[in-house]
Amino acid sequence: MSAAPTFADKLRQLRAWEFLVSFVVIGGVFALTFNQLHIRPIPRIVVQVDSTTTIYARDPSIDLKKGAEQVPMWVAIVIYYTVPPLVHLLLQWRRPILHDSRDFFLTLTQSTALTQLVTNIAKSLAGRFRPSFYDMCGWDMTVVWNGVDNLCRNASGEAEARKSFPSGHSSGAFSTLFLLTLYLVGRNKLMTKSVPRGAIEAVLFFVALVPTILALWIAITRSQDNWHHYSDILAGSVIGAVSALCAYSFNYGSMFDYKTAGVPWETLDECKTKLPSRSEDFGDAQPVPK
Repeated sequence: MSAAPTFADKLRQLRAWEFLVSFVVIGGVFALTFNQLHIRPIPRIVVQVDSTTTIYARDPSIDLKKGAEQVPMWVAIVIYYTVPPLVHLLLQWRRPILHDSRDFFLTLTQSTALTQLVTNIAKSLAGRFRPSFYDMCGWDMTVVWNGVDNLCRNASGEAEARKSFPSGHSSGAFSTLFLLTLYLVGRNKLMTKSVPRGAIEAVLFFVALVPTILALWIAITRSQDNWHHYSDILAGSVIGAVSALCAYSFNYGSMFDYKTAGVPWETLDECKTKLPSRSEDFGDAQPVPK
């Protein structure tokens, strides 16, 4: 008769320490947001009127009007952390896989931690001006600028306006919603040679892309609202997508192999049954007795 699992065994089975590491990283990210930004000199356009007169003008690339956010941060967070879990829970209810819920939420947490870490470090180091910098910082339009003085009247607005690169909305969207696409592709084994191609598989393929299309729309709104340059959006999207891919690969088998696609690595290790053939499923697999 096997001994009852200890508290340490239960923590290991829950992968609690891995969750803790991710949450510590996320907590550290919030601390980074209070660090000193790299302060760039405010760009200026120099107009030489004559040999003795010089006029300084605002840079038109950061002189756009700040638009109302189509996707405010709180809405983005709701989308990022309700849509993927709800889709996962629905699939897990329909066809349960051993350890899948634990490892899906761990993957989501790790992807978030990695994305936010890279994004916030980059924001602090880059200190890039947003397209609506002057509007956000409350630039004093009543004063003739000498090209040197900082005419911003809103300190908090100025700090926010210096965080353009990379786009946090874009990185957050792709770290969660592109992750959901990877999960759906793996779950349905759409990238494996063993699955026949047909109308159903085509529908499942396009359905799996819907979360990524949603992430793309969220990212593009940041340019439409004059909160980010397109290069900020591209960089944020790449950061989020790479983070999602790394986190998914860390916890799940290859999506290109039918026997491992959509199955957590630990499930593959613990199952006493042979790897399934094309008609078999890990949903009924049992863990190896301890």
